[in-house]
Amino acid sequence: MPKLFECARCGATFERMLIDTPPELCPRCARRREGSLAADEKDNCQILIEGPAWGDAEFYGTWLINAAKANKLLHQARRDDPDFNSSLDVLEVSQCLDFGIMATVFASQFTDKKFHTFIFDSDSADLLDFVLMVEMGFFTLTGDRYQMTLPTKLDIDLVKQAHLKLAGTEDEGWIHPERLVVDMPRARAVEFQRLLGDMDQGQRLADRRSLLFLDS
Repeated sequence: MPKLFECARCGATFERMLIDTPPELCPRCARRREGSLAADEKDNCQILIEGPAWGDAEFYGTWLINAAKANKLLHQARRDDPDFNSSLDVLEVSQCLDFGIMATVFASQFTDKKFHTFIFDSDSADLLDFVLMVEMGFFTLTGDRYQMTLPTKLDIDLVKQAHLKLAGTEDEGWIHPERLVVDMPRARAVEFQRLLGDMDQGQRLADRRSLLFLDS
């Protein structure tokens, strides 16, 4: 027969068939713990980003201007669409959305020894902003690494679509941006970064253009 137990984490009572050893957690907290354990397994995973030529001021300038445009479009969408604005509450539990700040943070990563690539932890607090910028075209997946790219169709509809897609990963109050990215073990990311750094940069940039179909 079912018996009532008290969850050791949240204190909620829940039913379960009588067994010799009472369960420690209710089903909701048990699912959250499973998610945390899965996240722990990815602790050593990294996201690898490859950039344009070092010193390409025109590219970086245009990229940052587009980030400022994304900010303006987001503010406009929030002002004009109350339902959309409400849907963003779950994305701003721990931080405010500001693509001007995050674009500057990401661009500055290229100044740290490795001028052509950077890596960051897939459980970083920056992952949420990264996912949104991927969806808006600031980064493009090529295989298992990302290229820094210029958005080609940045408008208010795309900005709203990107935010709603991420908000759609919400599960019992938790957002899961990790479901929308590709990462790799840290050792592989570091080795990949070294190989890209050792390449002739003309060849690296030619490969980058090919991966992005810029010459087709």
